[in-house]
Amino acid sequence: MQRYAGVIAQYDRKVALVRDRYEAWDEAYWNLPSGGVEPGESPTAGAIRELREEAGLHATDEALRLVWTTTVTRAGETLSQSWNYVAAVEDPTLRVDDPDGTVTDAAWFTPQDAVRLLHQMPYPPIAVPALAYLHTAAHAIWTFTLAGTTDWTWQSDPLR
Repeated sequence: MQRYAGVIAQYDRKVALVRDRYEAWDEAYWNLPSGGVEPGESPTAGAIRELREEAGLHATDEALRLVWTTTVTRAGETLSQSWNYVAAVEDPTLRVDDPDGTVTDAAWFTPQDAVRLLHQMPYPPIAVPALAYLHTAAHAIWTFTLAGTTDWTWQSDPLR
């Protein structure tokens, strides 16, 4: 099972997004700073590392608040799990240093512009929870089920 972590980084009522390209996508899209949690790494530590690598932003464990989790399943098998946090950062200086080479840019956006850009994302397990959080600030547990290669169903429950 793959594990991922991401951060909605905020500064001065703006949200940091990164321009990210995955092999499976037809082009680069604006995304939250996020990525794989390494073996032996906690989701919180993975989120902090990914935020630093992809956007050059710094957050501490204490600054992160878990706002949603996502589980992706297919045919009853769990494919991935992710933990997504929100954090206010003190220094807004952006700098991409992505060792994977998939992130090419980082920028600050108003929440409205972030919603517009994230709405273009072709992968619902990333886009749908982020959009829901930016619209409502509701904390949730998301479950996405993949049937075939592109047919998704999902549900959310409150995160307690």
